[in-house]
Amino acid sequence: MLKFYYAQKKMWQILINTVFIIQIVLFAIIFLVTLHWFLDLVDKQFLTFVNPISDYIAGLVKIFYRRMIEIGGVKIDGSILLFDIVALLVIWGGTQLKDFFDKQITKIDIIIDKVARDQEELFNKQLQEDYEKEQLKNSNIAILVSYSLSNVLGNAFWSEQSNDSMEAKEKEVDKQMYYALSKIPGCKVAKSGTQFLILNNNFEKIDYLLDYLKKLLAQMDEYVLKSQMTLTTYVAVEPYDNKADIKKVFTTLNKLLALKMPGEIVCLGSFQLRYEFIKDKKYTPVLKGTYSIDESDKVWTLVKKN
Repeated sequence: MLKFYYAQKKMWQILINTVFIIQIVLFAIIFLVTLHWFLDLVDKQFLTFVNPISDYIAGLVKIFYRRMIEIGGVKIDGSILLFDIVALLVIWGGTQLKDFFDKQITKIDIIIDKVARDQEELFNKQLQEDYEKEQLKNSNIAILVSYSLSNVLGNAFWSEQSNDSMEAKEKEVDKQMYYALSKIPGCKVAKSGTQFLILNNNFEKIDYLLDYLKKLLAQMDEYVLKSQMTLTTYVAVEPYDNKADIKKVFTTLNKLLALKMPGEIVCLGSFQLRYEFIKDKKYTPVLKGTYSIDESDKVWTLVKKN
């Protein structure tokens, strides 16, 4: 479409340039022929090279109009003056034509701007749609939870009996957390040591999963506190598509947990971008900083809205 309008604009510009050249040529001819005619009247022959042009123009004019002008009793051939008048009218008409052509170019420029804006909007819309499609491919969510128990009295007060008590309490926490996480509809739960990997194939449930997890961890903290212990938790989330290697996702989540941000839900920019498409979000991604994860990645933490 734009090529058609650019071709039209080029055509009008060529016409303008053609008219301009014709005007320049006519001005030059008028000047030379008129000067030659005047010098001929006073019997001066300085521009003899103009004779062929002047004779040709005079002969051409006389085909259509032949009349002698009498000035002071002297008869003068008026064909050159008539040519000058006609040529000046042609030059004036050329100026009008150039104005008309300029207006056509202005109209075409307006159309080109509109078409270009429409195409740009269409292109940006297509880019946005492609971006959304690419982000929405990450329809799955992986959450890695890690915890540790510690005695509220500190390590200096531990004994063999308290260590046994700690191990027993860890087993209870493991059992209760695994049971609670397994109850989440549509989730797969895998356990390794004090880590729980939660997989769900519906990213739209992310807020529900995070709310459920925060509530569960708060309950477990209250539970172990009764035994004079504290629960420290680390949580990382990552979106992935159906073609992703879960082992790679798990490795990324472990790197996030290695940052040691207790009590926070941390994620990378991939999650932050995908989370933008959730309606009525309950959490706000807050930038924590740039860390070395795979390369140099920005890390975000999810803060519950009031």
